[in-house]
Order: sequence, then structure tokens, then C-alpha cells
Amino acid sequence: MQVRYILPAMMMGDLGRALRAMASILLLAAAVPAHAEKLSFDHRLYPPLKAALDSGDADRVAYDASNPRYVIDLIAITGKSAANWSEALEIIARTPEKKVRTARDWVAELRGQAGGSCSTSQTTIAEDRASITFERHSPNCATARAETTITRVLAGKRSLFAVSFLLKGAPDEATRRQWLALLASAHIE
Repeated sequence: MQVRYILPAMMMGDLGRALRAMASILLLAAAVPAHAEKLSFDHRLYPPLKAALDSGDADRVAYDASNPRYVIDLIAITGKSAANWSEALEIIARTPEKKVRTARDWVAELRGQAGGSCSTSQTTIAEDRASITFERHSPNCATARAETTITRVLAGKRSLFAVSFLLKGAPDEATRRQWLALLASAHIE
């Protein structure tokens, strides 16, 4: 079974249901309008994420729908909680706007925000007409959220989604391959 994120359900603030669904790895079941776009990915492709979700520990998940046009879920894969993690998965559901309508627009915005005063390298890994996967390294940067970030930005007809692995360090090659496989499985329904 795949983890599914449904933008309108998140925007309605249905956190309890979303947490139960993620914790039990069940399909997020909600009455949603037929036009809702859903992000799906196969969480089983990265066993540490599956274990974090199977743990049922609500402290591992931070959900922020304070801006219904920019909803954020952060799942701590390793670490004590969503506030104190060393590896995490972040999922952002965003409503397109005038400046940011496509995956390419959002990636350009993200790249412009990166780095600050730190040396940051960014590499595009894969790109198709509706998505871009890229990697960012910010070694020895005290202001960076993570030393390594691999993100896939996907564009639907009415929604944009970003799925990112964040690591305070550098992943080994096996971990990196599993992250990329999970990101490649992400699609909008």
C-alpha cells in the first residue's frame, strides 16, 4: 500500500486522521471533491521511513496547515522528534500562484533561497515535463537545515508538491539509491 497525501484533506486541518493514516500506513481516507489532486509514493522503498511511520509515534510528524496554500508535513526518520531530527522526509503541497506555476518555477525559487552565506552546490538529477529532481549539498553550513537535501518537485493541474529527503550529513550510496527510488515513485493522481 502506498502513502497518499490529499491536499484538500490537509487544508481542512484533519491532522488526527492524517497522523493515524501515516502511522498505520493506511490510505488516507477522506471525502474529497472529485477534482482533488493526490500525491502518492511507495514508502516501502525506503525501510527506515516505513519503520518511522509504523512506530505510531505522533512526535515524529509535524503538520503545518497555517497557510492552506502551502501545507507542510515533516516526518522524522531518525532522531527524537519532528523538531529534533537527523534525517527527515518533508512533503509540501502548494497551490500555484502567479510567480510559481510549474515545477521549474518552484525549483528556481528554491535554488534562489539556498545557501545564503554558505557554499552550496546544486545538481539536477532528473527532469521531465512535470517534475524535477535535484540534490543540494551545504557542507559545514551552520544555517542550513540539512547538509544534504534531495527533492522532487511535481506539478499537477491544480497543485504543486515537493518531496524532500533531508539529512544532517551525507548519505551512503545505498541510502541515496533508496531515496531516489522513492522519489521516482512519487506521482500525482
